[in-house]
Amino acid sequence: MTRVVEAIFEDGVLKPLEPLPLTNQQHVTLTVHDSVEGPEPPNARRAEMRWIGENAPLYRGEYVALQGSELLSHGTDGHAVIDEARRKGVEHPLIYHVPEYLGEPSIEWI
Repeated sequence: MTRVVEAIFEDGVLKPLEPLPLTNQQHVTLTVHDSVEGPEPPNARRAEMRWIGENAPLYRGEYVALQGSELLSHGTDGHAVIDEARRKGVEHPLIYHVPEYLGEPSIEWI
């Protein structure tokens, strides 16, 4: 299991601020960053968000499947877009529905 957890250093001991599913005396490996902000979480999807900001107007009313800054698939059928992205070997692409009129909400269930 890999998990990013915030902790406090007190009296020579790192104390997690949330419970961890570990057994007593279990060995773990720690990477310590001296700031709560620390590194960017692996699921930040910054490249995808940048792509959407730059390219969304070209795909109004369509679903897009993205991995990083790569457009994997697009179209009006969300399920087909996901299927095509997975055929390209990407199990968890970012799927985004570009609104017909930009500025409107675009979150929906597929």
